[in-house]
Amino acid sequence: MKYRTLLPNGVTLSNLFLGYWAIILATQGRYTTACWLIVIATILDGLDGTLARLTRQNSKFGAEIDSFADAISFGLAPSVLIYNAILYRFGVWGFMLSFLPVIAGVVRLVRFKTLAATKPNFRGFIGTPIPSNALLLVGYYLYSSYLNNGVVEGKLYLSMIPAISLLMVSPIPYRRLPVIPIQRSRHPWIGIVILIATAGIVIWNPALTIFPLMLVYLISGPVEWLIVHLRSAEAEPETSVSLVDSSTPKRRRNPSLPRRRPR
Repeated sequence: MKYRTLLPNGVTLSNLFLGYWAIILATQGRYTTACWLIVIATILDGLDGTLARLTRQNSKFGAEIDSFADAISFGLAPSVLIYNAILYRFGVWGFMLSFLPVIAGVVRLVRFKTLAATKPNFRGFIGTPIPSNALLLVGYYLYSSYLNNGVVEGKLYLSMIPAISLLMVSPIPYRRLPVIPIQRSRHPWIGIVILIATAGIVIWNPALTIFPLMLVYLISGPVEWLIVHLRSAEAEPETSVSLVDSSTPKRRRNPSLPRRRPR
């Protein structure tokens, strides 16, 4: 293993360590600290890929260890946290409900690896990426705790967890974060200003902003997917009509003339 691979792989292992640490803290009842560790792990998850591209060390080993780290930090850790903090009140149903993000996240990661192997030039995601779902789960805990002085209203999790688990394994495409185009945009400065403003808002009060931003991202996929399908459905009748109109009319043969035989 080259020394240059140590940097991105070290960041990935740090992501894994934070996920493990979050699980330990969740079993001890230190839920808020565990939430922040998962938030930091998502930052490291985006950083390791950037470092791998900068050092040109996109190895298969790095991709494999990244998938295992994501499964622990963004699948298992949030589920253990939410179960110990909220869902244990619902008995067996809460236990099974907390397992949904784990199994959906693992299926999502395996499908992403398979798609990356068959379509290396594919850009984007099929289904919501697992780090964004983890941010949504822990972001709501921080959001509700911030607004209610440490008391978390957990009823929303009963509908949120099945929804995000279904979206993870759904065929709905999602853009990569950040979703605002800059490189190929006619006015890239607009996207840069929006990104800086969004980053400033998150830094100003992350407990209050992570959940709403992730909720908007979660909804953006189905909305964009629906708009694209509606536009394509409207374009199909127009295309068929134009093809019929533009077709050259057949010349009517004079019945009095003899028909040529093919040579």
